[in-house]
Amino acid sequence: MENTHEKNRSETVVVGIDGSENSQRAFDVALAIAKRRGWDLHVIHAYSSLTMPYAYGADLMAQSRREYEEQARGIFDGMAAKAKEAGVAISSETTEHEAVSLLVEESRSAQLAVVGKRGHNRFAGRFLGSVSAALSAHAHCPTLVVPDRAGTEGSGRLLAPTQERPEREAEEEPTQLIAESERREPAREFENVEVALNFDDEVVVGIDHGDSAAAAVDAVTEKAAEYAEQLRKPLTLVSAEPLTSLNFFPTSARYGLKIPEFRERHAERLEEVVRQVSQKHPDLSVRWRFFDSTPAGVLAEATRTAALVVLGTRGHSGFTGLLLGSVSQSVLNRSAGPVLVVPTRKRD
Repeated sequence: MENTHEKNRSETVVVGIDGSENSQRAFDVALAIAKRRGWDLHVIHAYSSLTMPYAYGADLMAQSRREYEEQARGIFDGMAAKAKEAGVAISSETTEHEAVSLLVEESRSAQLAVVGKRGHNRFAGRFLGSVSAALSAHAHCPTLVVPDRAGTEGSGRLLAPTQERPEREAEEEPTQLIAESERREPAREFENVEVALNFDDEVVVGIDHGDSAAAAVDAVTEKAAEYAEQLRKPLTLVSAEPLTSLNFFPTSARYGLKIPEFRERHAERLEEVVRQVSQKHPDLSVRWRFFDSTPAGVLAEATRTAALVVLGTRGHSGFTGLLLGSVSQSVLNRSAGPVLVVPTRKRD
């Protein structure tokens, strides 16, 4: 398919679609961001022709490809009409095979990549899709993963969507809020969400408890602050460490005496992170919260109510599954809301 516009590569949102309902939602989100930022939109459409025995002949295979190309053109025409109405310049590419390599290449020069959490292709059963997993791991720009569903569930009741839990993570994790910088009343209260885990109308960013204050104010935190400002949402820095809630044995008296000291040390560090972020973003409301739990458990729970959860990759080179850190991988698998993954690896 011919490009309909010559893209400004430095100001582009790239979005992957495959004709599924989830990818349509990803396009709508990408279009809204492009309109807000004044960026262009580049659509990559992936399709797979029918698998046929060679005995069916080249003519049938060619016909199948033409039908998929026509379908792709129809999908793009509808999206182009939406983009024109929004005043956003749009272009497109179509690939017959998986879209990951093309999306990753486009991410080298794009400001943002957007993809649905799942499309027609799946991996690990019903959990995180292969395209969203691979793009989050390999992209050279931040990747926004848009969930299957949006909003709340139920009729006449305010219920947050639930996490998707693999069987190995099926049990609820005990979580306790043990310290915070300030109390912020949530915009809404959900019947199925604990007050301490309600991040409604907030942008949440995960802060590694092992980082120094200087290290915590990295590309991930800065990108979270940037999006919070754009969305006009407050920013909440979240750190977590399983101190007592996940211990199967009684806490020793000696260790118990160390816990208040541990909390105080982390509180001081998080206060310094808030100070540094506030200096650079003086009009942004910033707070921190520290939980007795696993980081993945708290951040995955936050995706149920937060406007956006921001994570870093912190992975290692090698196989796709290892490129995302264990926390990011777990949160993406279980997420019920939009997650922004910011590359934190050294790039070529």
